[in-house]
Amino acid sequence: MSELNSKYNELINEIFRNFIFYIPISILDMEEFKKLPEESKSVIDRITYIDEDLNFVYENSLGFSTLLLKSSKLKNNCFKLIEYKETLNAISFSYLSENYLKQLETYAFFSNQLSLYFEKNSPDKDINTQALFNCQSLNFNTHIAEVEKITGLKVQNFNQQNFIQEVKETPVFKRFSVNLAPREKYFRDFISHEKNKEIESTILKKYPTIKGKKMRYIIDFLVKKKALTITYGTQTELYDALKRTFNCNIGTYPSIFGYKVNENKDSDYSRITNELETILNQYF
Repeated sequence: MSELNSKYNELINEIFRNFIFYIPISILDMEEFKKLPEESKSVIDRITYIDEDLNFVYENSLGFSTLLLKSSKLKNNCFKLIEYKETLNAISFSYLSENYLKQLETYAFFSNQLSLYFEKNSPDKDINTQALFNCQSLNFNTHIAEVEKITGLKVQNFNQQNFIQEVKETPVFKRFSVNLAPREKYFRDFISHEKNKEIESTILKKYPTIKGKKMRYIIDFLVKKKALTITYGTQTELYDALKRTFNCNIGTYPSIFGYKVNENKDSDYSRITNELETILNQYF
């Protein structure tokens, strides 16, 4: 098992190496930001590069040779995966490749977000740096397609609810992070949409005292819009978040999650669904 873990670490370290990122202070919670150690604060609002030794380099004039290194490292991982597919047993290779793809998916999403952050928030926008971010995203997306072909796996629909936790679990993040008390979650934290706060506010304004199966109609509507993903493991968290958000008696857990929606027989289902279509039309 230690040998398999070593192979896994070799693969994922190449994801982190030669990585460019930019995190604007405008997207952070200022109270949480104040709790960060100085080393963590130093990466905010500036172009930062993770070098070969996983050190943070603060540099605003990176060249395309940086991305050529990244492309080469990821390509080398493909050759390693092909080798491991031939030498490892099926269970070991499946475990290795599934976890590698999960980390790869996380940082591909991260890279795409960073490109948007730079474009929208950097005070010193320049075409060359934006091109580097775009190229980095292309490298990751290309590599994902290659890994899928080699392993026969497919990336899952990325769950933004778990994104921060996924990044926190990566070795690079642990090197400069600090343990912060977990933030209480609200309904908006489960809505996978860039306007999640507005969607939450609109629903809350329309249905301030909704409860039970009618609350389930709202959940079902957002699931169908692919703006909400719930699993057995997250239902309790979502229930607590709903209570915290609506701040009223929303009904018992079974009255919401133990209820099976019947679109044809539930008289209120069509009414609430149509109302949601109307008030949330601009978001979907």
